[in-house]
Amino acid sequence: MTRAPLERAAHLARWVVLATCVGAAAGMLSAAFIEALDWAGRTRGDSAWLVWLLPLGGLAVGASYHYLGKGLERGSNLLIEQIHGHTRWIPVRMSVLIFVCSVVTHVVGGSAGREGAALQLAAGVTDPVSKRLGLRQADRAVMLVAAIAGGFGSVFGVPVTGAVFALEVQRVGRVRHEAIVPAFVASFVGDAVVRGIGMEHTHFPTVPAFTWDAALAAGLLLLGVAGGLAAMAFVGLTHSVREVLSRRVAWYPARPLVGGVIVAALVLALDWRDYSGLSLHLASNAFGGSVEGDSWAKLLLTAVTIGSGFVGGEFIPLLVTGALMGAGLADIIGADVALFAMAGALAVLAGATNTPVAMMILGMELFGGGGAAVFAVACVTAYACSGHKGIYHAQPVSAHKSGVRE
Repeated sequence: MTRAPLERAAHLARWVVLATCVGAAAGMLSAAFIEALDWAGRTRGDSAWLVWLLPLGGLAVGASYHYLGKGLERGSNLLIEQIHGHTRWIPVRMSVLIFVCSVVTHVVGGSAGREGAALQLAAGVTDPVSKRLGLRQADRAVMLVAAIAGGFGSVFGVPVTGAVFALEVQRVGRVRHEAIVPAFVASFVGDAVVRGIGMEHTHFPTVPAFTWDAALAAGLLLLGVAGGLAAMAFVGLTHSVREVLSRRVAWYPARPLVGGVIVAALVLALDWRDYSGLSLHLASNAFGGSVEGDSWAKLLLTAVTIGSGFVGGEFIPLLVTGALMGAGLADIIGADVALFAMAGALAVLAGATNTPVAMMILGMELFGGGGAAVFAVACVTAYACSGHKGIYHAQPVSAHKSGVRE
C-alpha cells in the first residue's frame, strides 16, 4: 500500500475526530440553549408585564457587549469574516454573551430567533481549540464551518440542512469542498447529542397533497417573488434601523434601550404580544391551514429588535414572516394555505440567507420530501429576486446570481 492513501486516510480520520468533538460540543450547548429559551418563553407567557422591561433588557444587552465583548456584536458575520481571513480569535466569551443575552432578549419580549446564537455558541468553543492546536488558517476555517453546521443542525434538528447551510452560507457562489466531511459529521453528531439528551424539536405537519398545474406554478412564482422582496425589505429595514441609531445614539448600550422602547410601544399599543419572542405558534397554525397574523408585523418587530442591538438571530422570525405571508397570499388567490405557508417560509429564508439549496432541504426535513419541487420553485425564485445583500452581510460574493463570476 502506497504512502499517499495512508496519509489521506489519516487526514480524513483526523477531521472526523475533530468534527465529532465540535458536533458534540455544539449539541450540548444547543440542548442547554433550547431549554433556556423554552423557560424564557414560558416565563414571558406567564408574566405579561415583562414586556415593560424591554428597554432595561436592551440596556443590559448593549452594556454587556460594549464592556465585555467589543466587536463580538457582529455575531454570525464575525464567524464568516474569520472563515475568509484571520483578524482575531473568537473567544469563549462569545458563547457566554450570546447565551445570556439571547435569553434576556426572549424573556422580555424581543422578536428574535435562535440560529445566530447556536452558531456563535458552537464557534465560541471551537475557535479557542483551533488556537490551542495551532491550526493554520485554512484548517481553522474548516473548523468554523463545522461549528456552524453543528450549531445549526443541532438547534433545529435538521442535520442535513445544517451541513449544507454551513457550506453554502460562508460564500455566495462557492461551496468550500474541503469542509464537506467535517460539516456533515459535526451536524449529525450535534443533532444526535441533542436527541440523545432527550430534547424535542417542534414538529410540523407534512406537506399536503397537491397537483401540478399552471395555476400552482404561477402562484409559486408569485410567492417566490414576494418572498425575495420581503427578504430585501427586512434586510434594508434592519440596516436602516442600525444606521439611524448608530448616527443618532453615540453610546452603544443606549441603542438597544431605544429599540426596546420602540418594540414595547408597538407591542403594547397594537397588542402585538403574539409577535414577541419566536412566535413559532403562528407559523405552526399557518402550516396547519390557518390564515391569521400579519407578516409585516413580525418583520417590523424583528427588524427593530435586531437592528437596535438585541441578539438571538433572525432565522425563526423570518420563517414565521414567510409562513404568514404565504398563507395570506394563498387566501387571496385561492391556493392551498398550508402548502403556500410552507413554501413561503422557505422562500423568505432563501432570499434572506442566500442559501437556496439549504432551504429546499430544510423544507424536506421539516415537512417531508413530497414538497421538494414546490420548495425548489419558491426558494430559487426568491433567491433570484432578493439581491446579493442578505442578513449575513459579511458573505463574500464569488458569483452573481445571474451566473456571472466576479
